[in-house]
Amino acid sequence: MIVGFVIGIVVAYFLTSTHIDQVIISSLNDITKFDIGRVGYYLIMGIAGGISLIAIGGFLSGIMVAYLLTWPGFDQYIIEAIRDWFSYDMSRGAYYLLFAVMGAAISFLEVVQMSLGSLFIGLKRRA
Repeated sequence: MIVGFVIGIVVAYFLTSTHIDQVIISSLNDITKFDIGRVGYYLIMGIAGGISLIAIGGFLSGIMVAYLLTWPGFDQYIIEAIRDWFSYDMSRGAYYLLFAVMGAAISFLEVVQMSLGSLFIGLKRRA
């Protein structure tokens, strides 16, 4: 996540040199009715970069879990269960993709949970 955060800030810096940052800042101000300023812009871009790398990590973790489940033969049980429950004939590629997307989604939701937890703690301190 830290590497993604740094990459997001580097991207924000390059967007600043082309003045696209002003478009992003004004758009966020219009949407949220809150002036984020230049520091908030860099923070948001850093968080976006961190989340994207976490989602990629979750994607790869999901593929690894799917691969590990093939050793004892659980992949066939999962494919057959999906075929029976949803009447969907799943291929081995779809099996791996299912686990990859689930891994990315779980990683993304963990980041959202951490972010919202920090936000609510900050709001409680202000109140």
